[in-house]
Amino acid sequence: MQAYELMQILDPIVGVVEATFFMNRGNELLGGDTPVSAMKAGRLDDVKRAVRAAAAERGVFKTSLG
Repeated sequence: MQAYELMQILDPIVGVVEATFFMNRGNELLGGDTPVSAMKAGRLDDVKRAVRAAAAERGVFKTSLG
């Protein structure tokens, strides 16, 4: 899974602008790393958890993340 695929999941939940911000700003669940840098470091499972948390905050509990 790549950043683009995660953006496709986030876009309908939060919109493209917020999804872009999400992917490029530090995330507490990632120890302050951005999702993009965490993915580059091979931490895809951690990024998926952060995306699920973002979805849950907005009341969307089912995502297409494996």
